[in-house]
Amino acid sequence: MKIGFIGTGVMGTGIINNLLKNDYDVTVYNRTKAHAQPVLDNGAKWADNPAELTKMVDVLFTMVGFPQDVENIYFVNCNNKLNI
Repeated sequence: MKIGFIGTGVMGTGIINNLLKNDYDVTVYNRTKAHAQPVLDNGAKWADNPAELTKMVDVLFTMVGFPQDVENIYFVNCNNKLNI
């Protein structure tokens, strides 16, 4: 199973690292790639944008801090489409 994560903050990073430790295939997107570097160094893959990520995974989790961030990710960055 391919798992995707949008958001690599404290909560997302903890979950992602546990999935990686258990040999799951995890791909991530974060607004700032540098903030995702710790999980990338641990074996996560990178998606350049949310729309690309939805095409790469079977399951997608979103771990962002504010409702406006969710709206921006799914509606603005995905051209007003939920590409899941």
